[in-house]
Amino acid sequence: MSDNQQTILIEVLSGTSPGGGGCSCCSSAGHCSTTPVEEMREMSDRLSDELKQSFGDRVEVRFINADETGLSQYPLVSQVLQRGYPYPITVINGEPKFAGGIMQSEIITTIEEILVNQQ
Repeated sequence: MSDNQQTILIEVLSGTSPGGGGCSCCSSAGHCSTTPVEEMREMSDRLSDELKQSFGDRVEVRFINADETGLSQYPLVSQVLQRGYPYPITVINGEPKFAGGIMQSEIITTIEEILVNQQ
């Protein structure tokens, strides 16, 4: 990897969503985060495998169980949750990007944009 290309950090945070009104992905007015944390961990692992195949060591994926670690290291994620967005929250290079699901195609597009801007 060249010196001007930093590793892109993808963090998938999952946990118990606070109360609040649903999201645009379903008609539910309640919690959308019904997927158990372990299932989210498995989905995050699959995402990591896919991204490693496509981008090699230019990308690192971490799964964060916010119920265990808390959100003190993720104040922006806390704000996203307070606005009613559900877990999982995908954070790319410290910036919350996607909520309510692991959106692989959107994540790939974002990574490609970052890599173009690093050149």
